[in-house]
Amino acid sequence: MKINFCPNYCYFTSNNGYYRAENGNGIGTKTKMFRADIDWNQFTDFMVKHFNDKDKVQILQFASSDGSEAYTQIITLLENYKNKNIDKFFPIEAYDIDKNVYEAANSGLLNMDDKDLTRFKKRNIDFSKYFELKPDKEIDILNNTLENSKTYNVFPVLTDKVNFHQGDMFDVMKNHKDNSNTVVLCRNILNYFTDREVDNFMSFAAWNLKNGSLFVTGEIDEGRVDEIVQRRGFIKVMPNVYVKV
Repeated sequence: MKINFCPNYCYFTSNNGYYRAENGNGIGTKTKMFRADIDWNQFTDFMVKHFNDKDKVQILQFASSDGSEAYTQIITLLENYKNKNIDKFFPIEAYDIDKNVYEAANSGLLNMDDKDLTRFKKRNIDFSKYFELKPDKEIDILNNTLENSKTYNVFPVLTDKVNFHQGDMFDVMKNHKDNSNTVVLCRNILNYFTDREVDNFMSFAAWNLKNGSLFVTGEIDEGRVDEIVQRRGFIKVMPNVYVKV
């Protein structure tokens, strides 16, 4: 059974690929499980300790793509903090402006290849606790460039801990209510915008995020985006991770 998400303008793939949004903008993606441009164990450890005194932590993910980033973060918390109070980090609120990408993420299915599975083995994580191969299903995405991928069902232990939304990150950030308890993951997206657009977005972040909240960027955001983020009152505490001060 094929599940079709993308019309002619869309070139989204589950992992490394490219899609064209309705407004005509081309956006490249390098989404994959445990993407290595951030040390997930180090970041998660910092996040847990940083918000130790908080009863609730709000995690916002922008340009959430197929859900790989949300699932990576959930799995890292589950694996590293067994029997700890981590329910306060859920559900993650994940946003993508593209309706078709949102539908793919919200399907409860995920395309992965052998490299994705290898990352689980390297981390000594039991893949079967979270995913099940579904040979009768296929996410049929136009111009999919990911070769030799297979479609997996995502178990409720993950899907119950994330809410996927179709939404504009500018609108979400502009209207967000913070209590010094927010983590914003805005990774590998700001660099696609102009300096003025980045500064506009960061003005919303600086205005609405209170001291102590976290802002996370990606590897392609180093350089000019990094400078704008810090200029707006965020201090870097580790690669791509900032604290609002």
